[in-house]
Amino acid sequence: MELSLSMILKVVSELGILGLVIIMWWTDMKNIRTILNQYKDDMKEMRQMYANNASLVKKYENLAGDLKDVIVMSTQSLTQMGDKISSNQYCPAVRLEKEAKGVQG
Repeated sequence: MELSLSMILKVVSELGILGLVIIMWWTDMKNIRTILNQYKDDMKEMRQMYANNASLVKKYENLAGDLKDVIVMSTQSLTQMGDKISSNQYCPAVRLEKEAKGVQG
């Protein structure tokens, strides 16, 4: 409700200064209620964003744990593969040479 000059003069003439103060107070309280309701809505939205972020962190933690397991298994496999390549047990020609005794020529 907008207070125009003619409305203010009418209120003052009929209700006096006290009536004008009461109407201005009522208008101000109405504006304050609107602002508080907007603030409550904003806080609900912020709480929801916080809950979403907390959920995202929990999911990322699970993903990081799974990734750690994959890295550990890959490292173990690569270590085993390196050992087998070093000992070369899969190539028959090299395997026979390792088993042969004496001078090779």
